[in-house]
Amino acid sequence: MDRITIFENILENKHLRDINPVECGEEQCGSIQSYGPRARDYYLLHYIISGRGTYKTPTQTFEVGAGQIFVIRPHEMTTYSSNRKDPWRYCWVGFESSLDLSSALSSYVLTAPECENIFLSIARYSNIGDGREWYICGKIYELLGILNTQYNHEHDQELRYVRTAQSYIEARYNESVKVSAIANRLNLDRTHFSKLFRKHTGKSPQEYIVDFRLEKAAHLLVQQGLSPGEVAYRVGYSDIYSFSKMFSRKYGLSPNQYKKAKLMKEDDSSEH
Repeated sequence: MDRITIFENILENKHLRDINPVECGEEQCGSIQSYGPRARDYYLLHYIISGRGTYKTPTQTFEVGAGQIFVIRPHEMTTYSSNRKDPWRYCWVGFESSLDLSSALSSYVLTAPECENIFLSIARYSNIGDGREWYICGKIYELLGILNTQYNHEHDQELRYVRTAQSYIEARYNESVKVSAIANRLNLDRTHFSKLFRKHTGKSPQEYIVDFRLEKAAHLLVQQGLSPGEVAYRVGYSDIYSFSKMFSRKYGLSPNQYKKAKLMKEDDSSEH
Protein backbone atom coordinates (compact mmCIF):
# COMPACT_ATOMS: atom_id res chain seq x y z
CA MET A 1 0.00 0.00 0.00
CA ASP A 2 1.31 3.45 -0.91
CA ARG A 3 1.31 6.34 1.54
CA ILE A 4 -1.88 8.42 1.39
CA THR A 5 -1.74 11.85 3.00
CA ILE A 6 -5.36 12.73 3.72
CA PHE A 7 -4.81 16.14 5.30
CA GLU A 8 -1.62 18.10 5.89
CA ASN A 9 -1.67 21.66 7.15
CA ILE A 10 1.33 23.92 6.68
CA LEU A 11 1.05 26.46 9.45
CA GLU A 12 2.24 30.03 9.69
CA ASN A 13 4.71 30.57 12.50
CA LYS A 14 2.93 33.02 14.81
CA HIS A 15 5.75 32.80 17.38
CA LEU A 16 3.23 32.19 20.17
CA ARG A 17 4.96 32.09 23.50
CA ASP A 18 3.68 29.06 25.47
CA ILE A 19 2.29 26.81 22.73
CA ASN A 20 3.30 27.51 19.13
CA PRO A 21 1.83 25.12 16.51
CA VAL A 22 4.30 24.00 13.83
CA GLU A 23 2.59 21.29 11.78
CA CYS A 24 -0.38 18.92 11.75
CA GLY A 25 -2.08 16.39 9.52
CA GLU A 26 -3.62 12.96 9.00
CA GLU A 27 -2.15 10.05 7.09
CA GLN A 28 -2.81 6.47 6.05
CA CYS A 29 0.63 4.86 6.01
CA GLY A 30 1.94 2.22 3.64
CA SER A 31 2.82 -1.29 4.74
CA ILE A 32 6.59 -0.70 4.60
CA GLN A 33 6.65 2.94 5.58
CA SER A 34 9.21 4.17 8.11
CA TYR A 35 10.47 7.55 9.38
CA GLY A 36 13.84 8.15 10.98
CA PRO A 37 16.08 7.99 12.73
CA ARG A 38 15.48 11.71 13.05
CA ALA A 39 15.44 14.43 15.71
CA ARG A 40 13.19 17.49 15.76
CA ASP A 41 13.32 20.83 17.54
CA TYR A 42 9.74 20.58 18.79
CA TYR A 43 7.18 18.19 20.29
CA LEU A 44 5.46 15.89 17.82
CA LEU A 45 2.45 13.81 18.92
CA HIS A 46 0.90 11.05 16.81
CA TYR A 47 -2.54 9.62 17.60
CA ILE A 48 -3.21 6.16 16.09
CA ILE A 49 -6.70 5.95 14.61
CA SER A 50 -6.32 2.38 13.35
CA GLY A 51 -3.63 -0.17 12.59
CA ARG A 52 -0.35 -0.80 14.36
CA GLY A 53 3.30 0.15 14.24
CA THR A 54 6.62 0.31 16.08
CA TYR A 55 8.05 3.36 17.81
CA LYS A 56 11.73 3.45 18.84
CA THR A 57 13.13 6.02 21.28
CA PRO A 58 16.77 6.35 22.39
CA THR A 59 16.16 3.79 25.16
CA GLN A 60 13.05 1.74 24.34
CA THR A 61 10.97 0.13 21.60
CA PHE A 62 7.16 0.19 21.74
CA GLU A 63 4.43 -1.57 19.80
CA VAL A 64 1.71 1.06 19.37
CA GLY A 65 -1.90 0.63 18.26
CA ALA A 66 -5.29 2.29 17.93
CA GLY A 67 -6.24 4.68 20.72
CA GLN A 68 -2.64 5.40 21.69
CA ILE A 69 -0.42 8.46 21.30
CA PHE A 70 3.33 8.23 20.81
CA VAL A 71 5.27 11.23 22.00
CA ILE A 72 8.36 12.57 20.25
CA ARG A 73 10.20 15.05 22.44
CA PRO A 74 12.46 17.86 21.20
CA HIS A 75 15.99 16.84 20.15
CA GLU A 76 15.46 13.10 20.71
CA MET A 77 16.42 10.72 17.91
CA THR A 78 13.44 8.50 17.11
CA THR A 79 12.21 6.07 14.45
CA TYR A 80 8.68 4.86 13.76
CA SER A 81 7.48 2.24 11.29
CA SER A 82 4.10 1.01 10.09
CA ASN A 83 3.16 -2.65 10.62
CA ARG A 84 3.39 -4.58 7.35
CA LYS A 85 0.15 -6.52 7.79
CA ASP A 86 -1.86 -3.83 9.59
CA PRO A 87 -0.46 -0.42 8.60
CA TRP A 88 -1.47 2.44 10.79
CA ARG A 89 -3.50 5.52 10.13
CA TYR A 90 -2.73 8.46 12.37
CA CYS A 91 -3.16 12.16 13.03
CA TRP A 92 -0.25 14.26 14.18
CA VAL A 93 0.44 17.68 15.61
CA GLY A 94 3.79 19.32 16.16
CA PHE A 95 4.35 22.34 18.39
CA GLU A 96 6.98 24.31 20.24
CA SER A 97 6.47 24.96 23.94
CA SER A 98 8.14 26.85 26.77
CA LEU A 99 5.94 25.06 29.34
CA ASP A 100 6.86 22.18 31.64
CA LEU A 101 4.98 19.31 29.99
CA SER A 102 6.49 16.52 32.10
CA SER A 103 3.12 15.74 33.71
CA ALA A 104 0.96 15.70 30.60
CA LEU A 105 3.57 13.96 28.45
CA SER A 106 4.93 11.71 31.20
CA SER A 107 5.48 8.65 28.99
CA TYR A 108 6.59 7.94 25.45
CA VAL A 109 3.31 6.12 24.77
CA LEU A 110 -0.04 7.25 26.22
CA THR A 111 -3.36 5.43 25.97
CA ALA A 112 -6.01 8.10 25.41
CA PRO A 113 -8.84 7.16 23.02
CA GLU A 114 -10.82 10.13 24.39
CA CYS A 115 -8.38 12.41 22.54
CA GLU A 116 -9.24 11.16 19.04
CA ASN A 117 -11.75 13.91 18.24
CA ILE A 118 -9.27 16.59 19.29
CA PHE A 119 -6.62 15.21 16.94
CA LEU A 120 -9.15 14.95 14.10
CA SER A 121 -10.27 18.54 14.74
CA ILE A 122 -6.66 19.72 14.52
CA ALA A 123 -5.79 17.69 11.43
CA ARG A 124 -8.94 18.50 9.46
CA TYR A 125 -9.28 22.18 10.30
CA SER A 126 -9.00 23.76 6.87
CA ASN A 127 -9.67 27.44 7.61
CA ILE A 128 -6.83 29.43 6.07
CA GLY A 129 -7.76 32.61 7.92
CA ASP A 130 -5.73 34.37 10.58
CA GLY A 131 -7.44 32.39 13.34
CA ARG A 132 -6.23 28.94 12.24
CA GLU A 133 -3.07 28.78 14.37
CA TRP A 134 -4.94 30.17 17.37
CA TYR A 135 -7.63 27.51 16.95
CA ILE A 136 -5.03 24.74 16.80
CA CYS A 137 -3.21 26.25 19.79
CA GLY A 138 -6.45 26.08 21.79
CA LYS A 139 -6.94 22.43 20.77
CA ILE A 140 -3.41 21.60 21.92
CA TYR A 141 -4.19 23.17 25.30
CA GLU A 142 -7.35 21.05 25.46
CA LEU A 143 -5.34 17.94 24.62
CA LEU A 144 -2.69 18.68 27.24
CA GLY A 145 -5.39 19.35 29.83
CA ILE A 146 -6.88 15.88 29.29
CA LEU A 147 -3.48 14.19 29.38
CA ASN A 148 -2.44 16.08 32.52
CA THR A 149 -5.67 15.06 34.29
CA GLN A 150 -5.04 11.46 33.25
CA TYR A 151 -1.48 11.66 34.62
CA ASN A 152 -2.64 13.08 37.93
CA HIS A 153 -5.25 10.32 38.25
CA GLU A 154 -2.59 7.68 37.61
CA HIS A 155 -0.19 9.45 39.98
CA ASP A 156 -2.83 9.51 42.74
CA GLN A 157 -3.58 5.82 42.17
CA GLU A 158 0.12 4.99 42.43
CA LEU A 159 0.34 6.90 45.72
CA ARG A 160 -2.66 4.99 47.07
CA TYR A 161 -0.94 1.69 46.27
CA VAL A 162 2.29 2.82 47.94
CA ARG A 163 0.60 4.22 51.05
CA THR A 164 -1.48 1.07 51.45
CA ALA A 165 1.70 -1.01 51.21
CA GLN A 166 3.44 1.21 53.77
CA SER A 167 0.51 0.85 56.18
CA TYR A 168 0.56 -2.92 55.73
CA ILE A 169 4.31 -3.08 56.42
CA GLU A 170 4.10 -0.81 59.47
CA ALA A 171 1.30 -2.91 60.96
CA ARG A 172 3.02 -6.26 60.33
CA TYR A 173 6.74 -5.47 60.35
CA ASN A 174 7.33 -8.02 63.14
CA GLU A 175 5.86 -10.83 61.05
CA SER A 176 7.20 -12.58 57.96
CA VAL A 177 6.35 -9.85 55.45
CA LYS A 178 6.89 -10.87 51.82
CA VAL A 179 6.96 -8.37 48.97
CA SER A 180 5.15 -10.82 46.68
CA ALA A 181 2.32 -11.13 49.22
CA ILE A 182 1.88 -7.34 49.38
CA ALA A 183 1.83 -7.11 45.57
CA ASN A 184 -0.78 -9.88 45.43
CA ARG A 185 -3.00 -8.07 47.93
CA LEU A 186 -2.86 -4.99 45.72
CA ASN A 187 -3.49 -7.07 42.57
CA LEU A 188 -0.22 -5.84 41.06
CA ASP A 189 2.65 -7.61 39.35
CA ARG A 190 5.56 -7.79 41.82
CA THR A 191 8.03 -6.10 39.47
CA HIS A 192 5.59 -3.29 38.66
CA PHE A 193 4.75 -2.84 42.36
CA SER A 194 8.45 -2.63 43.28
CA LYS A 195 9.03 0.04 40.61
CA LEU A 196 6.09 2.11 41.86
CA PHE A 197 7.25 1.79 45.46
CA ARG A 198 10.80 2.89 44.67
CA LYS A 199 9.52 5.73 42.49
CA HIS A 200 7.55 7.26 45.38
CA THR A 201 9.73 6.36 48.39
CA GLY A 202 13.26 6.10 47.01
CA LYS A 203 13.52 2.57 48.44
CA SER A 204 12.56 -0.90 47.30
CA PRO A 205 9.79 -2.55 49.38
CA GLN A 206 12.36 -4.88 50.95
CA GLU A 207 14.63 -1.97 51.90
CA TYR A 208 11.64 -0.21 53.45
CA ILE A 209 10.73 -3.31 55.51
CA VAL A 210 14.30 -3.70 56.79
CA ASP A 211 14.72 0.01 57.61
CA PHE A 212 11.39 0.18 59.44
CA ARG A 213 12.25 -2.91 61.53
CA LEU A 214 15.68 -1.55 62.44
CA GLU A 215 14.33 1.88 63.38
CA LYS A 216 11.85 0.15 65.70
CA ALA A 217 14.71 -1.95 67.06
CA ALA A 218 16.82 1.12 67.85
CA HIS A 219 13.88 2.64 69.74
CA LEU A 220 13.29 -0.54 71.76
CA LEU A 221 16.97 -0.88 72.67
CA VAL A 222 17.25 2.61 74.09
CA GLN A 223 13.77 3.67 75.21
CA GLN A 224 12.63 0.36 76.68
CA GLY A 225 16.04 -1.03 77.62
CA LEU A 226 15.43 -4.43 76.05
CA SER A 227 18.27 -6.84 75.25
CA PRO A 228 19.30 -7.41 71.62
CA GLY A 229 17.75 -10.89 71.72
CA GLU A 230 14.40 -9.55 72.91
CA VAL A 231 14.48 -6.74 70.36
CA ALA A 232 15.31 -9.13 67.51
CA TYR A 233 12.25 -11.22 68.34
CA ARG A 234 10.02 -8.14 68.74
CA VAL A 235 10.87 -6.75 65.31
CA GLY A 236 10.53 -10.02 63.42
CA TYR A 237 13.99 -11.60 63.41
CA SER A 238 14.18 -15.24 64.53
CA ASP A 239 17.98 -15.20 64.30
CA ILE A 240 19.92 -12.84 66.60
CA TYR A 241 22.97 -13.06 64.36
CA SER A 242 21.08 -11.92 61.27
CA PHE A 243 19.54 -9.11 63.29
CA SER A 244 22.93 -7.96 64.62
CA LYS A 245 24.44 -8.05 61.14
CA MET A 246 21.65 -5.95 59.63
CA PHE A 247 21.65 -3.53 62.57
CA SER A 248 25.43 -3.01 62.34
CA ARG A 249 25.17 -2.42 58.59
CA LYS A 250 22.61 0.36 59.11
CA TYR A 251 23.99 2.08 62.24
CA GLY A 252 27.69 1.20 62.10
CA LEU A 253 27.52 -0.27 65.62
CA SER A 254 26.35 -3.55 67.08
CA PRO A 255 23.03 -3.40 68.99
CA ASN A 256 24.85 -3.41 72.37
CA GLN A 257 27.34 -0.75 71.25
CA TYR A 258 24.53 1.41 69.90
CA LYS A 259 22.58 1.08 73.15
CA LYS A 260 25.59 2.02 75.30
CA ALA A 261 26.51 4.97 73.10
CA LYS A 262 22.98 6.38 73.21
CA LEU A 263 22.64 5.93 76.96
CA MET A 264 26.02 7.58 77.59
CA LYS A 265 25.00 10.51 75.45
CA GLU A 266 21.76 10.88 77.41
CA ASP A 267 23.69 10.74 80.73
CA ASP A 268 26.10 13.44 79.54
CA SER A 269 23.21 15.63 78.48
CA SER A 270 21.46 15.27 81.84
CA GLU A 271 24.64 16.24 83.76
CA HIS A 272 24.81 19.50 81.84
